[in-house]
Amino acid sequence: MSSTNPRRPGRRTGDSTTRDDILRAAQSLFGSNGFKNTSMRAVAAEAGVDVALVPYYFGSKRGLFVAALEVPVDPVAQVVRATQGPRERLGERMAAEFTAVWEHPDTSSAMRGLLRSVITDESESSAYAEFMSTEMVPLVAELTGVSLETARVAVSMLFGMATMRYLIGVPLFVELSRDEVIALWGPHLQRVIDAD
Repeated sequence: MSSTNPRRPGRRTGDSTTRDDILRAAQSLFGSNGFKNTSMRAVAAEAGVDVALVPYYFGSKRGLFVAALEVPVDPVAQVVRATQGPRERLGERMAAEFTAVWEHPDTSSAMRGLLRSVITDESESSAYAEFMSTEMVPLVAELTGVSLETARVAVSMLFGMATMRYLIGVPLFVELSRDEVIALWGPHLQRVIDAD
């Protein structure tokens, strides 16, 4: 007679589908509740997993959100890289970091898809807007040493350019090379930073 070891009821531990289950739950909850009102505990409950597995796979709520939206880069790492160097060239480095992900063949189509999605999908738009307001713009301010108002202007300049160049494809923006974009936006960003 063979004995079986029935699975105990309760939250399951990590298995081959756990990460995907967490991502699906996060996408659903971020879409319906927004960034601020979605907790890692709620995501774990929705996915039917132990709450410790959420930070295990994604590190933080910010990391979970970035993964759920399928952002192809770590935006925090980008901001950190931009801050490494003299302040008087911060605008140039911000433009360079920002355009790199939009123009690299491994990430450009995903970034275009993300921007299109957050503009056209109401639930994603709401969650992304909240994420930018509560997480990313304050983080840009903190890491670059500028005020929240200055960070807000700088981020809007970069995303405005991205919308015109990479999403809509406005010829006046598209006809510029990446080096020309950096040379044009960098000094304008720097003036905003220097006026802080």
